[in-house]
Amino acid sequence: QVARRRPFRASSLGPGGPMLTFSTDPDVAEQQMNAIIFYMTAFGYIDGDFDPTEKTFVKIYIRQLVAARAREAMPDATPTERTEIVNKFVVHFHEVFDQIDAEIRALFEEVVSDEEKVEQFVYAKLKLKCYEIFHSFDEHNQKELLATIDELIYADGSVHPAEAKFRAELDNLLGSEMRVTADQIEAVEAPPIAIEATAQVESRLEDHP
Repeated sequence: QVARRRPFRASSLGPGGPMLTFSTDPDVAEQQMNAIIFYMTAFGYIDGDFDPTEKTFVKIYIRQLVAARAREAMPDATPTERTEIVNKFVVHFHEVFDQIDAEIRALFEEVVSDEEKVEQFVYAKLKLKCYEIFHSFDEHNQKELLATIDELIYADGSVHPAEAKFRAELDNLLGSEMRVTADQIEAVEAPPIAIEATAQVESRLEDHP
């Protein structure tokens, strides 16, 4: 399904900036930021191709989040001081993004059995982590995360069926107390294990005392 490119929402990348709210605890806020970066990066891979325009969207969104956080946490700072802090943390979180991106790409290179499909194995892991992240936020932030994903999946000008399906699954979780387990996420059936008789292995060298 191909769709025309849509303008960014004002509440996400427009003048108003992101409407996500973070914890007042700096350590918790950083954990939330890392979780959001993973959530968006994982979603970018759901269709099998994290498009460069989608990566650009994530990087721009990171800057918007950092700038909004700086305005909230440093209301009395001068523009110069705030810009310096924003640039510093944008560099940091862009590095986090690059690291997460590399880690997810590495998942596709993991050795799995011949009877498993690598993509299915990875997507199940990514979806489970995204569900956990989604439920770690309150309902307001969940709605904002969904709205941001709406922009992300249109960033490359098209909506892949896998993206639409995953987006619908997250929408169904909105406001739900349901907790998703690994068994519920398109679990990959493990290959059968054959247990053979005990083997007596002869040493190739004389056993030294």
